[in-house]
Amino acid sequence: MNNVCTMNAATNFVRNRTARVRREGVSPESMDEWKCNLYHRHMPLIRCAKCGQAYDVPGAIAVHLPDSVATCQCGEWLAGSKAAVLARLLNPEEIKEIDLRPYKVDHAEEAPAARVPLVAPGKPRSVRVVARSGGNSINRVFTIGPHPLWIGRKGCHVDLDEADLDIRHCSVALQGDQLVVRDADSHMGTFLDGQRIAEAALGEGVHVLRAGAALVSLEPTDEQGLPVQPTRLRTTEMVDESMLAKKIAQQKESADQPKRNILVCIDGPLSGQEFEIPPTGLIVGREGHVRVPDEFLSRKHFEVAPDPDGTVRVRDLGSRNGTFLNTLPAQNTKVHSGDEIKAGNNRFRIEQRA
Repeated sequence: MNNVCTMNAATNFVRNRTARVRREGVSPESMDEWKCNLYHRHMPLIRCAKCGQAYDVPGAIAVHLPDSVATCQCGEWLAGSKAAVLARLLNPEEIKEIDLRPYKVDHAEEAPAARVPLVAPGKPRSVRVVARSGGNSINRVFTIGPHPLWIGRKGCHVDLDEADLDIRHCSVALQGDQLVVRDADSHMGTFLDGQRIAEAALGEGVHVLRAGAALVSLEPTDEQGLPVQPTRLRTTEMVDESMLAKKIAQQKESADQPKRNILVCIDGPLSGQEFEIPPTGLIVGREGHVRVPDEFLSRKHFEVAPDPDGTVRVRDLGSRNGTFLNTLPAQNTKVHSGDEIKAGNNRFRIEQRA
């Protein structure tokens, strides 16, 4: 029933929007912007907390902000996930930087945020939460009492696997008999029914909550649900981002170091013997660089050799019984570290060592 109501509401909204476009002769600049406006009827201004400069960013551009980096004219970071910022420090070419200068607003009046009067929680109330994250669906009823319902990336009642969410992004709390949604000073903001909020009362019916790039449906209900208890984030779940950046840099440095390609015989007459693969390659057979006394091998059975870019390939040299890479026939096939080559009664493994 809840899914039907949500679908009807979305369908009616699209119909109304289409009728308005036809009636008023509105011509959106692009289909992407029009689709974006379906979800964000009134895109809020992005305002720098440091200098106060406001930016009126179109919806077609705003949807790309979570996976990009955007800074204010004063240098303050305005948008982009922490993962994107870390990646930009290591490889600037991988992350797009959005120029906000064309969207500057010289005179923008900031509407005062409506505050809900602070009162003690009343009788517990329930809310149905519907969301999808990381391929998993969430459809659960929570009963909120003295403790707020937390939504975020980790250690919350509703955990969403989204990189641009704060660890604790926003909450739903009970003030008197009213359910109130509060933003927890998140870096990407919390939006309720298309409007950015610091806090807002949750009325009856289905509401769309956007936290970062995650969409969550909230609906007050009379059903009894899972009682909301206090949550505590374990210190082991916290990540020091400087250490994370250092670890990524070390992995990149390690990947850039030259590797030695080794052919290891793990089964057959030469079991346990190792052969380093030179730039000119190795020929394996009854005759060749690696001579194996096996009647099931051809005189020159197969070759392993690196390409100019360092990629190792195994090439069957027209053998009688064939060459197999991880059980599949190999003609001129790329080989990775740990792959196994089978020829006759022998098995070889490719290893990369520093």
